[in-house]
Amino acid sequence: MKRVLALILCFLMLVCLFASCTGKKKSGEAVKELSDSSHVPEGTTFKDETFTILCREDNVYGDYLYEIVADEAETELVNQAVYQRNRTVMDTFGLSDVEARAIPGDWNSKDDFVNTMRNSIDAGIGDFDLIMSQQAYLAQGELAQYFYDFNQVPVIKDTLACEDESHDHSYYYEDAIDELTINGQLKYMVGDYSLTYWDHVYVLYFNKVMAENYQLENIYDLVRNGEWTVDKMLEMAKGKWVDLNSDEWPGQEDSFGYVSELMNPVDAWNSHFDVQPTHRDENGDIVIDYDVGKMTNVLTKMLDFKATDDCAIVNTSSDDIASGNPCDKYFLEGRGLFYHATLQKAQVFRKMETDFGIVPYPKWDTNQTKYYTCSQDGYSAACVPADAPNLELTGAVFDTLSSVSKETVIPAYYDEALTFKYTRDEDSAEMLDIIREGFSINFGKFYNETIRCARVFRDMVLNDNPNFASYYAANKPGYERKLSQLLEYYE
Repeated sequence: MKRVLALILCFLMLVCLFASCTGKKKSGEAVKELSDSSHVPEGTTFKDETFTILCREDNVYGDYLYEIVADEAETELVNQAVYQRNRTVMDTFGLSDVEARAIPGDWNSKDDFVNTMRNSIDAGIGDFDLIMSQQAYLAQGELAQYFYDFNQVPVIKDTLACEDESHDHSYYYEDAIDELTINGQLKYMVGDYSLTYWDHVYVLYFNKVMAENYQLENIYDLVRNGEWTVDKMLEMAKGKWVDLNSDEWPGQEDSFGYVSELMNPVDAWNSHFDVQPTHRDENGDIVIDYDVGKMTNVLTKMLDFKATDDCAIVNTSSDDIASGNPCDKYFLEGRGLFYHATLQKAQVFRKMETDFGIVPYPKWDTNQTKYYTCSQDGYSAACVPADAPNLELTGAVFDTLSSVSKETVIPAYYDEALTFKYTRDEDSAEMLDIIREGFSINFGKFYNETIRCARVFRDMVLNDNPNFASYYAANKPGYERKLSQLLEYYE
C-alpha cells in the first residue's frame, strides 16, 4: 500500500511539474496564435502572399539580416527565435514567405540604397511591403514623402490609438512614437523588431574581479537603489591606473579605471545625462533647446576626468575597429574596470577568462528619474513605402512580427547575451530590464545627419574644450535653420 501511495504521489507531482513547465513560454518558442491584445481582425489571411522587406545585407563591419531572416539549421538561440517567429507569422496568415530583399546598405553604400528605394517608389510598382535600414541616412526630411504614415496603416493605427492597458503595444518604443510624430505624421518606427537597436544600445561593462579586488560597493545594488551616479562611477575609477610595463606613462599596455572610444559612445552622454538637443515647446513644436548650464557642467566634469591617468578615452578610426578594436582589447585582457560600449560587445566578451557584469550607464545625479540610454545610429528603423501594394498586409504582418519579437526573440537575446561560461548572469538580466526602461530616442539625435546638433560632446571632448556656451551661441542659428527646412517636408 505504501508503494502504491508513493507511486501515485510521484505521478501527481510529475503531472503538476509538466503542466507548469508547458505553461511557460521559453525563449525562441513559437507563438501559435495571435495574442488577445492583437488588433488584427479575426480570420485575416494573405494566402500564398510574400511579405517583402527592402533591407541591408551583411557586410564586413556588421550583421544586419539576422533581425529579419534566419537559417533553420543554425542552432544559435536568437537565430532560432527569429526563424520560429517568421514561421509563426507565415502560418498565421498563410504567407508563402517573409523575404529579405537585401542590397548593400552600410554607411558607404547609403546613397545607392536610398536611390534604389526612391526609384522603386517613384515607379509605383509596389516592390516592397516594408523598408528596414540604417536610421542615420533614412532620417532625411526630403525622404518623408516616400514613406506612409504609420498612423494611417491598418492594424497599426488601431494599436497606436488604443489606450486600453490590456492591449500592450510596448513592442513599439514610446519615445520613438512621441519624438518622431510631426504634424500628426509618424514616418519611422523603432521597436523590438529592430533587434539592431538592442545590439547598438549603450551600456556599461565592469570587470567583476577588479571590482572585488578593489573592494568596491555592490554596483548592482547601487543601480537598484537609484544611487548609481556619474560621481559614484568616477570615484570608483579614480586611482586605478596600473603601470604594467613600468614606463611610468599611461599607455596601451596598462590597466585603467575607465575605457571608452571617443566618438560614438561620447555622443551617448546626451541621453545618459538627459541633456537632449531638442524638446517640445508649449505648443508641441520641436525646438533646439540645450541646457547650457548643465552641458557646461557635464563637459567640465568629464574633461577633468579624461585628463587623469585613470581614464583611457581612445580616438579610434574605422580602420582600427575593423582590424580589432583597441578598446575591446583593454577589457578582454582584464585591463579595464569600466568599459562604455554597445550591448553587442557581450558576444565578444563571452570568451573572457574574467567574469564581467552589465549595468546601465550612471545617472547625472540622484534627481534623474531613469537610467537613460540610446542606441548608436547604425540601428534599423522601419518605414512603409508610399507605394506599398497592400497596406492591410503590411499592417497586420509588421504588427504581428513586432509583437512576437517581444515575446520570443528578445528573451532569446537576453539568454544569449547574458550567458557567460555556461552560466546566466541573473543580476545583469535584471539590469537589462532597467536599461530597456531607459531607452531614449530624441528628435534632434534621430535627425542629426540633417540638423547636426547632436554630436556636440564628441567635438568638444576631441578638442578638450569645456566652453559650451560660446560653441552653442555660434552654432545654434545654423541648427535652427536646418530644423526649419526639415519641418517643411511635414507640412
